[in-house]
Amino acid sequence: MRKTTIAVLVALSVAGAGGYAVADQQHGRSGVAVRSTTTITVDAAVRAAQAALDAAEKEGQRVTVAVVDRSGDLVVLLHGDGAGPQSEESARRKAFTSVSFNAPTSVLAGRVTGTGATLRDIPGTLFLAGGLPVVSDGAPVAGIGVGGAPSGDLDERFARAGLTAIGG
Repeated sequence: MRKTTIAVLVALSVAGAGGYAVADQQHGRSGVAVRSTTTITVDAAVRAAQAALDAAEKEGQRVTVAVVDRSGDLVVLLHGDGAGPQSEESARRKAFTSVSFNAPTSVLAGRVTGTGATLRDIPGTLFLAGGLPVVSDGAPVAGIGVGGAPSGDLDERFARAGLTAIGG
């Protein structure tokens, strides 16, 4: 008998956070194996990004804010009025880096020194302050990245405003 594997994507709503489950079923076998993953909802991502952008604009800073899901895929990108063209890639990569390593990018920056290969060699990462992970039950579910302010400390402060807006 030939076995066929079928993958199904199922939408879930998990206590204010979105998620998905992948179900694998082999033909001829009863039952379905399910793996659930919690991730950020679009609504929460938009609220976080807008709060970060508002905090920056309140201080006269022109930034871009990116929110990525647990897989590092872009959920929301808000390019503030007057933000530089480099700020989009910077914000996205900071968000990606923070969710990938479950740590603020300002903390990670200290781990990429030395000779030879380092974390800096991983494609898509950026070890400048301004990226924060969004954590649920101790696990990263998203990342918020801000780019474009004159210093990473400012970018991180604005990212923290976004995190605070969604209860993080």
